[in-house]
Amino acid sequence: MGQVWAAEDVRMRREVAVKVVHPQHGMGEAETQARFQREVQLAGRLCHQNIVTVHDWGEVEGDGGRETLYLVMELVRGVPLGKRIKDTVLPWALAVAWAAQIAQALDAAHRQGVVHRDIKPANVLLTDEGVVKVLDFGVAKFMGETLGARDLTVTGAPLGSPMYMSPEQAQGVREIDHRSDLYSLGCLLYHAVTSGPPFTSATPWAVLRMQIDDPPVPPHVRRPDLPAPLNDLILQLLAKNPGDRPDSAAAVHEALVTILVEHALMPPGGDILDIAEPELGHALGVSGRFLRAARAEAARIVEEAEEVTAVAARRAKLMVETFRRELGHMVRRTEDIDAEIDRIVAPMSEEDYYQVFRQSIDGSFPSAAEFGANVMAIYGITLPPDDARRMVLRFGNRFTAELEEDHIA
Repeated sequence: MGQVWAAEDVRMRREVAVKVVHPQHGMGEAETQARFQREVQLAGRLCHQNIVTVHDWGEVEGDGGRETLYLVMELVRGVPLGKRIKDTVLPWALAVAWAAQIAQALDAAHRQGVVHRDIKPANVLLTDEGVVKVLDFGVAKFMGETLGARDLTVTGAPLGSPMYMSPEQAQGVREIDHRSDLYSLGCLLYHAVTSGPPFTSATPWAVLRMQIDDPPVPPHVRRPDLPAPLNDLILQLLAKNPGDRPDSAAAVHEALVTILVEHALMPPGGDILDIAEPELGHALGVSGRFLRAARAEAARIVEEAEEVTAVAARRAKLMVETFRRELGHMVRRTEDIDAEIDRIVAPMSEEDYYQVFRQSIDGSFPSAAEFGANVMAIYGITLPPDDARRMVLRFGNRFTAELEEDHIA
Protein backbone atom coordinates (compact mmCIF):
# COMPACT_ATOMS: atom_id res chain seq x y z
CA MET A 1 0.00 0.00 0.00
CA GLY A 2 2.93 2.36 -0.50
CA GLN A 3 6.58 2.94 0.19
CA VAL A 4 7.99 3.83 3.60
CA TRP A 5 11.00 6.09 4.08
CA ALA A 6 13.02 7.02 7.15
CA ALA A 7 13.17 10.79 7.55
CA GLU A 8 13.89 13.56 10.03
CA ASP A 9 11.32 15.95 11.41
CA VAL A 10 13.50 19.06 11.52
CA ARG A 11 11.02 21.10 13.54
CA MET A 12 10.57 18.46 16.25
CA ARG A 13 14.12 17.14 15.86
CA ARG A 14 13.08 13.52 15.78
CA GLU A 15 13.33 10.59 13.43
CA VAL A 16 10.10 9.68 11.69
CA ALA A 17 8.80 7.32 9.02
CA VAL A 18 7.07 8.73 5.95
CA LYS A 19 4.64 6.50 4.08
CA VAL A 20 3.80 7.50 0.53
CA VAL A 21 0.32 6.46 -0.61
CA HIS A 22 -0.81 6.41 -4.22
CA PRO A 23 -4.61 6.19 -4.16
CA GLN A 24 -6.49 4.47 -6.95
CA HIS A 25 -8.61 7.03 -8.74
CA GLY A 26 -12.14 5.85 -8.27
CA MET A 27 -13.33 9.29 -7.12
CA GLY A 28 -12.49 12.96 -7.40
CA GLU A 29 -9.29 14.46 -6.05
CA ALA A 30 -11.05 16.59 -3.44
CA GLU A 31 -13.05 13.66 -2.12
CA THR A 32 -9.94 11.47 -2.08
CA GLN A 33 -8.07 14.02 0.02
CA ALA A 34 -11.03 14.46 2.37
CA ARG A 35 -11.30 10.73 2.98
CA PHE A 36 -7.57 10.37 3.48
CA GLN A 37 -7.61 13.21 5.99
CA ARG A 38 -10.54 11.68 7.85
CA GLU A 39 -8.96 8.23 8.16
CA VAL A 40 -5.54 9.59 9.12
CA GLN A 41 -7.08 11.82 11.77
CA LEU A 42 -8.92 8.84 13.24
CA ALA A 43 -5.70 6.83 13.27
CA GLY A 44 -3.85 9.79 14.79
CA ARG A 45 -6.12 9.68 17.84
CA LEU A 46 -4.91 6.21 18.69
CA CYS A 47 -2.36 6.28 21.47
CA HIS A 48 -1.14 2.87 22.56
CA GLN A 49 2.22 1.22 23.05
CA ASN A 50 1.35 -1.46 20.47
CA ILE A 51 0.21 0.98 17.75
CA VAL A 52 2.55 2.96 15.50
CA THR A 53 1.71 6.60 16.23
CA VAL A 54 0.61 8.81 13.33
CA HIS A 55 2.02 12.35 13.62
CA ASP A 56 0.90 14.17 10.46
CA TRP A 57 -0.16 13.89 6.85
CA GLY A 58 0.29 15.85 3.65
CA GLU A 59 -0.09 15.99 -0.12
CA VAL A 60 2.37 16.62 -2.92
CA GLU A 61 2.09 16.62 -6.67
CA GLY A 62 4.12 13.89 -8.26
CA ASP A 63 5.30 13.27 -11.79
CA GLY A 64 2.69 13.95 -14.41
CA GLY A 65 0.60 15.90 -11.94
CA ARG A 66 -0.45 12.71 -10.16
CA GLU A 67 -1.66 13.27 -6.63
CA THR A 68 0.58 11.75 -3.96
CA LEU A 69 -0.50 11.57 -0.34
CA TYR A 70 1.75 10.80 2.58
CA LEU A 71 1.54 10.34 6.31
CA VAL A 72 4.22 10.88 8.93
CA MET A 73 4.53 8.20 11.57
CA GLU A 74 6.60 7.12 14.51
CA LEU A 75 9.81 5.48 13.30
CA VAL A 76 9.96 1.94 14.62
CA ARG A 77 13.17 0.00 14.24
CA GLY A 78 12.15 -3.59 14.15
CA VAL A 79 11.60 -6.70 12.11
CA PRO A 80 8.32 -7.41 10.27
CA LEU A 81 6.48 -10.33 11.80
CA GLY A 82 6.30 -11.89 8.35
CA LYS A 83 10.07 -12.27 8.32
CA ARG A 84 10.12 -13.88 11.78
CA ILE A 85 7.51 -16.50 10.99
CA LYS A 86 8.61 -17.31 7.45
CA ASP A 87 9.52 -20.99 7.15
CA THR A 88 10.15 -21.19 10.89
CA VAL A 89 8.57 -23.27 13.63
CA LEU A 90 8.29 -20.90 16.60
CA PRO A 91 7.60 -21.78 20.22
CA TRP A 92 3.83 -21.55 20.37
CA ALA A 93 4.00 -19.47 23.54
CA LEU A 94 6.07 -16.81 21.75
CA ALA A 95 3.47 -16.59 18.98
CA VAL A 96 0.72 -16.29 21.60
CA ALA A 97 2.66 -13.51 23.35
CA TRP A 98 2.84 -11.57 20.08
CA ALA A 99 -0.84 -12.17 19.33
CA ALA A 100 -1.77 -10.96 22.81
CA GLN A 101 -0.05 -7.64 22.10
CA ILE A 102 -1.79 -7.35 18.73
CA ALA A 103 -5.10 -7.98 20.50
CA GLN A 104 -4.28 -5.13 22.89
CA ALA A 105 -3.66 -2.81 19.94
CA LEU A 106 -6.92 -3.85 18.28
CA ASP A 107 -8.83 -3.35 21.51
CA ALA A 108 -7.50 0.22 21.82
CA ALA A 109 -8.47 0.95 18.20
CA HIS A 110 -11.88 -0.70 18.34
CA ARG A 111 -12.77 1.32 21.44
CA GLN A 112 -12.19 4.43 19.30
CA GLY A 113 -14.34 3.03 16.50
CA VAL A 114 -11.36 2.27 14.23
CA VAL A 115 -11.26 -1.05 12.36
CA HIS A 116 -7.89 -1.95 10.83
CA ARG A 117 -9.14 -4.10 7.91
CA ASP A 118 -5.69 -5.42 6.98
CA ILE A 119 -4.16 -7.30 9.92
CA LYS A 120 -1.36 -9.42 8.49
CA PRO A 121 2.28 -10.23 9.37
CA ALA A 122 3.61 -7.48 7.09
CA ASN A 123 1.71 -4.87 9.12
CA VAL A 124 3.19 -5.98 12.44
CA LEU A 125 6.68 -4.97 13.59
CA LEU A 126 8.70 -6.61 16.37
CA THR A 127 11.19 -4.43 18.24
CA ASP A 128 14.35 -5.63 19.95
CA GLU A 129 12.65 -4.89 23.29
CA GLY A 130 9.93 -7.43 22.56
CA VAL A 131 7.25 -4.83 21.80
CA VAL A 132 4.77 -5.52 19.00
CA LYS A 133 3.81 -2.51 16.87
CA VAL A 134 0.79 -2.58 14.53
CA LEU A 135 0.84 -0.10 11.66
CA ASP A 136 -1.40 1.14 8.84
CA PHE A 137 -4.55 1.85 10.87
CA GLY A 138 -6.89 3.71 8.55
CA VAL A 139 -4.87 3.15 5.39
CA ALA A 140 -6.64 -0.04 4.34
CA LYS A 141 -10.08 1.55 4.61
CA PHE A 142 -8.94 4.59 2.65
CA MET A 143 -7.48 2.45 -0.12
CA GLY A 144 -10.63 0.37 -0.25
CA GLU A 145 -12.86 3.43 -0.58
CA THR A 146 -10.75 4.98 -3.35
CA LEU A 147 -10.46 1.79 -5.36
CA GLY A 148 -12.96 1.67 -8.17
CA ALA A 149 -14.55 -1.41 -9.66
CA ARG A 150 -12.72 -0.78 -12.91
CA ASP A 151 -9.35 -0.90 -11.16
CA LEU A 152 -10.24 -4.15 -9.46
CA THR A 153 -11.07 -5.74 -12.78
CA VAL A 154 -7.96 -4.44 -14.49
CA THR A 155 -5.49 -5.45 -11.82
CA GLY A 156 -7.13 -8.83 -11.39
CA ALA A 157 -6.33 -8.93 -7.68
CA PRO A 158 -8.39 -8.02 -4.64
CA LEU A 159 -7.40 -5.24 -2.29
CA GLY A 160 -5.75 -6.53 0.85
CA SER A 161 -4.20 -9.88 1.64
CA PRO A 162 -6.47 -12.82 0.76
CA MET A 163 -4.68 -15.21 3.13
CA TYR A 164 -5.69 -13.00 6.09
CA MET A 165 -9.01 -11.55 4.91
CA SER A 166 -12.26 -12.29 6.69
CA PRO A 167 -15.12 -14.00 4.83
CA GLU A 168 -17.13 -10.77 4.88
CA GLN A 169 -14.21 -8.89 3.31
CA ALA A 170 -13.81 -11.64 0.72
CA GLN A 171 -17.50 -11.25 -0.15
CA GLY A 172 -17.03 -7.52 -0.68
CA VAL A 173 -19.11 -6.40 2.30
CA ARG A 174 -18.45 -2.68 2.82
CA GLU A 175 -19.79 -2.28 6.35
CA ILE A 176 -17.57 -4.59 8.34
CA ASP A 177 -16.90 -4.29 12.07
CA HIS A 178 -14.22 -5.19 14.61
CA ARG A 179 -14.92 -8.91 14.27
CA SER A 180 -13.31 -8.85 10.84
CA ASP A 181 -10.02 -7.86 12.50
CA LEU A 182 -10.42 -10.76 14.94
CA TYR A 183 -10.72 -13.20 12.03
CA SER A 184 -7.55 -11.76 10.49
CA LEU A 185 -5.80 -12.08 13.85
CA GLY A 186 -6.88 -15.73 13.89
CA CYS A 187 -5.29 -16.24 10.45
CA LEU A 188 -2.10 -14.56 11.64
CA LEU A 189 -1.93 -16.61 14.84
CA TYR A 190 -2.67 -19.80 12.89
CA HIS A 191 0.26 -18.96 10.60
CA ALA A 192 2.58 -18.19 13.52
CA VAL A 193 1.97 -21.49 15.34
CA THR A 194 1.74 -23.82 12.32
CA SER A 195 4.23 -22.15 9.94
CA GLY A 196 1.53 -21.54 7.35
CA PRO A 197 -1.77 -19.65 6.90
CA PRO A 198 -5.03 -21.60 7.18
CA PHE A 199 -5.79 -21.31 3.46
CA THR A 200 -3.43 -21.27 0.48
CA SER A 201 -3.94 -21.76 -3.25
CA ALA A 202 -2.45 -20.89 -6.62
CA THR A 203 -4.63 -17.79 -7.08
CA PRO A 204 -5.90 -15.12 -4.69
CA TRP A 205 -9.46 -15.70 -5.89
CA ALA A 206 -9.25 -19.36 -4.89
CA VAL A 207 -8.03 -18.32 -1.44
CA LEU A 208 -10.94 -15.90 -1.10
CA ARG A 209 -13.37 -18.69 -1.96
CA MET A 210 -11.77 -20.87 0.71
CA GLN A 211 -12.06 -18.06 3.26
CA ILE A 212 -15.77 -17.91 2.51
CA ASP A 213 -16.63 -21.61 2.26
CA ASP A 214 -13.95 -23.98 3.58
CA PRO A 215 -13.40 -24.95 7.22
CA PRO A 216 -9.76 -24.70 8.33
CA VAL A 217 -7.69 -27.71 9.28
CA PRO A 218 -7.54 -27.59 13.12
CA PRO A 219 -4.17 -26.16 14.17
CA HIS A 220 -3.37 -29.11 16.46
CA VAL A 221 -3.46 -31.40 13.42
CA ARG A 222 -0.45 -29.51 12.05
CA ARG A 223 1.06 -28.81 15.48
CA PRO A 224 0.17 -31.57 17.99
CA ASP A 225 1.90 -29.87 20.94
CA LEU A 226 -0.55 -26.94 20.99
CA PRO A 227 -2.63 -26.64 24.17
CA ALA A 228 -6.27 -27.53 23.55
CA PRO A 229 -7.53 -24.08 24.67
CA LEU A 230 -5.26 -22.41 22.08
CA ASN A 231 -6.49 -24.70 19.32
CA ASP A 232 -10.10 -23.95 20.28
CA LEU A 233 -9.51 -20.18 20.44
CA ILE A 234 -7.96 -20.08 16.97
CA LEU A 235 -10.88 -22.04 15.51
CA GLN A 236 -13.30 -19.65 17.22
CA LEU A 237 -11.47 -16.67 15.71
CA LEU A 238 -11.76 -18.34 12.29
CA ALA A 239 -15.52 -18.82 12.51
CA LYS A 240 -17.20 -17.94 9.20
CA ASN A 241 -20.08 -16.23 10.98
CA PRO A 242 -18.88 -13.06 12.78
CA GLY A 243 -21.37 -13.77 15.56
CA ASP A 244 -19.54 -17.00 16.41
CA ARG A 245 -16.23 -15.22 17.01
CA PRO A 246 -15.15 -13.76 20.36
CA ASP A 247 -17.03 -10.63 21.36
CA SER A 248 -14.03 -8.33 21.45
CA ALA A 249 -10.28 -8.01 21.14
CA ALA A 250 -10.19 -7.57 24.91
CA ALA A 251 -11.77 -11.01 25.33
CA VAL A 252 -9.18 -12.46 22.94
CA HIS A 253 -6.35 -10.84 24.90
CA GLU A 254 -7.71 -12.24 28.16
CA ALA A 255 -7.98 -15.73 26.66
CA LEU A 256 -4.43 -15.57 25.29
CA VAL A 257 -3.01 -14.38 28.62
CA THR A 258 -4.86 -17.18 30.41
CA ILE A 259 -3.32 -19.71 28.03
CA LEU A 260 0.13 -18.25 28.64
CA VAL A 261 -0.25 -18.34 32.41
CA GLU A 262 -1.79 -21.82 32.62
CA HIS A 263 0.20 -23.57 29.90
CA ALA A 264 3.48 -21.63 29.59
CA LEU A 265 4.29 -20.07 32.95
CA MET A 266 2.88 -22.97 34.97
CA PRO A 267 2.21 -25.91 32.64
CA PRO A 268 0.42 -28.75 34.48
CA GLY A 269 2.80 -31.59 35.21
CA GLY A 270 5.71 -29.93 33.40
CA ASP A 271 8.49 -27.40 33.62
CA ILE A 272 8.10 -23.66 33.25
CA LEU A 273 8.67 -22.92 29.56
CA ASP A 274 11.73 -20.90 28.62
CA ILE A 275 10.18 -17.94 26.84
CA ALA A 276 11.87 -14.61 26.23
CA GLU A 277 10.87 -12.35 29.09
CA PRO A 278 10.34 -9.15 27.01
CA GLU A 279 7.72 -10.70 24.72
CA LEU A 280 5.98 -12.48 27.57
CA GLY A 281 6.15 -9.43 29.81
CA HIS A 282 4.58 -7.15 27.22
CA ALA A 283 1.92 -9.75 26.45
CA LEU A 284 0.96 -9.98 30.11
CA GLY A 285 1.15 -6.22 30.54
CA VAL A 286 3.90 -6.39 33.17
CA SER A 287 7.52 -5.31 33.38
CA GLY A 288 10.41 -7.66 32.86
CA ARG A 289 11.40 -7.25 36.51
CA PHE A 290 7.89 -8.15 37.65
CA LEU A 291 7.82 -11.11 35.28
CA ARG A 292 11.15 -12.39 36.55
CA ALA A 293 9.88 -12.06 40.09
CA ALA A 294 6.64 -13.82 39.17
CA ARG A 295 8.46 -16.67 37.48
CA ALA A 296 10.85 -16.97 40.43
CA GLU A 297 7.87 -17.07 42.76
CA ALA A 298 6.22 -19.70 40.56
CA ALA A 299 9.41 -21.76 40.64
CA ARG A 300 9.57 -21.35 44.42
CA ILE A 301 5.98 -22.52 44.78
CA VAL A 302 6.72 -25.56 42.63
CA GLU A 303 9.82 -26.31 44.71
CA GLU A 304 7.87 -25.91 47.94
CA ALA A 305 5.10 -28.12 46.62
CA GLU A 306 7.63 -30.78 45.73
CA GLU A 307 9.20 -30.43 49.19
CA VAL A 308 5.78 -30.71 50.83
CA THR A 309 5.13 -33.83 48.79
CA ALA A 310 8.47 -35.28 49.85
CA VAL A 311 7.82 -34.43 53.51
CA ALA A 312 4.35 -35.96 53.29
CA ALA A 313 5.84 -39.10 51.76
CA ARG A 314 8.43 -39.31 54.52
CA ARG A 315 5.77 -38.79 57.18
CA ALA A 316 3.54 -41.42 55.61
CA LYS A 317 6.46 -43.85 55.56
CA LEU A 318 7.22 -43.06 59.21
CA MET A 319 3.55 -43.58 60.14
CA VAL A 320 3.53 -46.96 58.41
CA GLU A 321 6.71 -48.00 60.16
CA THR A 322 5.34 -46.79 63.52
CA PHE A 323 2.10 -48.67 62.91
CA ARG A 324 4.03 -51.80 62.10
CA ARG A 325 6.04 -51.47 65.33
CA GLU A 326 2.90 -50.85 67.38
CA LEU A 327 1.21 -53.77 65.70
CA GLY A 328 4.21 -55.93 66.60
CA HIS A 329 3.96 -54.77 70.21
CA MET A 330 0.24 -55.57 70.22
CA VAL A 331 0.85 -59.04 68.81
CA ARG A 332 3.53 -59.72 71.39
CA ARG A 333 1.29 -58.36 74.17
CA THR A 334 -1.54 -60.57 72.98
CA GLU A 335 0.78 -63.55 73.01
CA ASP A 336 1.84 -62.64 76.57
CA ILE A 337 -1.79 -62.38 77.65
CA ASP A 338 -2.58 -65.72 76.04
CA ALA A 339 0.37 -67.26 77.84
CA GLU A 340 -0.82 -65.78 81.14
CA ILE A 341 -4.27 -67.16 80.56
CA ASP A 342 -2.81 -70.52 79.72
CA ARG A 343 -0.76 -70.33 82.91
CA ILE A 344 -3.87 -69.56 84.94
CA VAL A 345 -6.14 -72.02 83.23
CA ALA A 346 -3.69 -74.89 82.96
CA PRO A 347 -3.78 -75.92 86.69
CA MET A 348 -7.57 -76.38 86.57
CA SER A 349 -8.30 -80.00 86.10
CA GLU A 350 -11.51 -81.89 85.71
CA GLU A 351 -11.47 -82.42 89.44
CA ASP A 352 -11.19 -78.68 90.11
CA TYR A 353 -14.30 -78.04 88.06
CA TYR A 354 -16.08 -80.88 89.78
CA GLN A 355 -15.32 -79.40 93.19
CA VAL A 356 -16.81 -76.09 92.08
CA PHE A 357 -19.85 -78.03 90.93
CA ARG A 358 -20.22 -79.73 94.33
CA GLN A 359 -19.87 -76.38 96.10
CA SER A 360 -22.62 -75.00 93.88
CA ILE A 361 -25.19 -77.61 94.98
CA ASP A 362 -27.78 -75.94 97.15
CA GLY A 363 -30.59 -78.46 97.51
CA SER A 364 -30.43 -79.05 93.77
CA PHE A 365 -27.87 -79.10 91.00
CA PRO A 366 -26.78 -75.65 89.79
CA SER A 367 -27.81 -74.38 86.42
CA ALA A 368 -25.17 -73.87 83.75
CA ALA A 369 -25.27 -70.11 84.42
CA GLU A 370 -24.83 -70.60 88.17
CA PHE A 371 -21.97 -73.01 87.62
CA GLY A 372 -20.25 -70.67 85.22
CA ALA A 373 -20.66 -67.74 87.64
CA ASN A 374 -19.05 -69.75 90.43
CA VAL A 375 -16.12 -70.75 88.19
CA MET A 376 -15.61 -67.07 87.36
CA ALA A 377 -15.84 -66.09 91.05
CA ILE A 378 -13.34 -68.71 92.22
CA TYR A 379 -10.87 -68.92 89.32
CA GLY A 380 -11.58 -65.83 87.24
CA ILE A 381 -12.26 -67.93 84.17
CA THR A 382 -15.18 -67.42 81.82
CA LEU A 383 -16.72 -70.68 80.66
CA PRO A 384 -18.54 -70.72 77.36
CA PRO A 385 -22.25 -71.52 77.97
CA ASP A 386 -22.08 -74.79 76.03
CA ASP A 387 -19.06 -75.96 78.05
CA ALA A 388 -20.84 -75.02 81.30
CA ARG A 389 -23.96 -77.03 80.28
CA ARG A 390 -21.92 -80.10 79.38
CA MET A 391 -19.98 -79.92 82.64
CA VAL A 392 -23.17 -79.54 84.72
CA LEU A 393 -24.68 -82.57 82.99
CA ARG A 394 -21.51 -84.64 83.37
CA PHE A 395 -20.87 -83.64 86.95
CA GLY A 396 -24.56 -84.19 87.85
CA ASN A 397 -24.36 -87.79 86.61
CA ARG A 398 -21.10 -88.32 88.49
CA PHE A 399 -22.49 -86.88 91.73
CA THR A 400 -25.62 -89.12 91.47
CA ALA A 401 -23.47 -92.20 90.85
CA GLU A 402 -21.34 -91.40 93.87
CA LEU A 403 -24.44 -91.11 96.06
CA GLU A 404 -25.68 -94.50 94.86
CA GLU A 405 -22.31 -96.11 95.61
CA ASP A 406 -22.34 -94.67 99.12
CA HIS A 407 -25.87 -95.97 99.68
CA ILE A 408 -24.95 -99.50 98.54
CA ALA A 409 -21.91 -99.49 100.69
